[in-house]
Amino acid sequence: MLRTLKRLLFPVLNALGPLLIILAAAQLLPIAIAYRDGENVLSEFFTSAAISLLVGLLFLFSTKRFKRELEPRDGFLLVTLSWFTAAVFGSIPLVLLLPEVPYYRLFFEAVSCLTTTGATALTNLADLPLSLNYWRCLLSWLGGMGIIVLAVAILPLLGVGGAQLFKVENSNLFKDDRLTPRIADTAKALYGIYILASAACVTAYHWAGMNWDDAVMFMFTTMSLSGITPYDQSIGYFNSPAIEMVAVAFIVFSGFNFSLHFTAWRQRSISAYFTDIEARSWLFVLLIGISIVFGVLTFNHVYPTWEITLRHAVFNVASLFSTTGYTTENYELWPSSLGFLLLIGSLFASCSGSTGGGVKMIRMLIFVKQAILCLHTLLRPRDFLPLRLGKHTISNNLAANVSAFFALHVSVVLVCTLLIMFSGVNLTEAFSTVLACIANTGPGLGSVGPAGNYASCNPMHLWVGSFCMFVGRLELFTVFVIFTRSFWRS
Repeated sequence: MLRTLKRLLFPVLNALGPLLIILAAAQLLPIAIAYRDGENVLSEFFTSAAISLLVGLLFLFSTKRFKRELEPRDGFLLVTLSWFTAAVFGSIPLVLLLPEVPYYRLFFEAVSCLTTTGATALTNLADLPLSLNYWRCLLSWLGGMGIIVLAVAILPLLGVGGAQLFKVENSNLFKDDRLTPRIADTAKALYGIYILASAACVTAYHWAGMNWDDAVMFMFTTMSLSGITPYDQSIGYFNSPAIEMVAVAFIVFSGFNFSLHFTAWRQRSISAYFTDIEARSWLFVLLIGISIVFGVLTFNHVYPTWEITLRHAVFNVASLFSTTGYTTENYELWPSSLGFLLLIGSLFASCSGSTGGGVKMIRMLIFVKQAILCLHTLLRPRDFLPLRLGKHTISNNLAANVSAFFALHVSVVLVCTLLIMFSGVNLTEAFSTVLACIANTGPGLGSVGPAGNYASCNPMHLWVGSFCMFVGRLELFTVFVIFTRSFWRS
């Protein structure tokens, strides 16, 4: 057992070192902001960066003789440890700058930022140092496309193979569809698109009325579909239709599979968005959600004009269905339980390969197709109909994996809801917390809804929420597989 642990763990720690070095380098941005504005926080950020850098160098050089080409099993362990380690080390600036806040709240905040959930356990956000708000938003941007994808583009330069890491981290179910011959080039292409779109998003936000600091911070959390903001009122702080429409445009863009953006760019055509069944479904579900919300709000005369009604319907449906979690209105006060509809939509609407969370649209499509096929087989058992999705034929193995994923997802939701309820939380808040966290959406219902936050939650509530955000972002199997006996078997 010890030999197996050593053979598995040390090469992973060697690959984990560069990730911590990257995390240390990322803190140069908040350091620059603090220096520019004369904030008295430089020592805390330098200390945090130094800790990440030293531990990263320790992992890199102390395990150098164990470096080898990583196997599929190593990929699962490295992805899980990378995200957990990044959350722990990413919380250090929060710990140093907010010593009066309990660690369980700060760890929850770091996990929320990194997993792009957008749930906050802090209050009076505008009073925090600007550099710290930059750090919170930057963590979201790094987590958006995945720290591992970034590492895949860099680790080959350090002599560590990255193909298996990308396969584990990438949520696209059809993982054999490579965009480029080399997996590192694929990662670079995806990040190139991410960076170019981020630059366009900053420019658009500034054009819509934000100052440059707000434009950069909201770009970080829009492109990552995070919803973390430097204001307690979320993006509603600006009360600007122009800003909201910019947010909607880039939210919809980030909700697509990023490989489609690459394909569209390479083909110089937008036809890829209309031929892909998952992309069409993403747009269709958005339109259905907007139509339902707009119809209910109009019928109940919630707002004085149809223009205002449409504005709030479009923004809140796009924000919640994409798992961004920006809020402009307290949708819990809307009639016909529309808030619950928005929360349910966040569970599946965004595409695989996007920066969104949830179970992903592709899995929902396969699950629904499989259910329809099973009903047909019950009526006509002699018929043989292959399970197809667009141009793809879904193998029995893939269909079984999707069914197992949904079964595990439901089990985690039920168990975590009970755990939070045992800590004294009512059913509505406990259930909505788990749904919002495991889908990486952010706001739930009740005190953790759009008009509140997670600051008053008890320790059990936040620890379970952190776990749900963590396993939800890594899509459950990546984490749970390392706890199986076969994983550690020689």
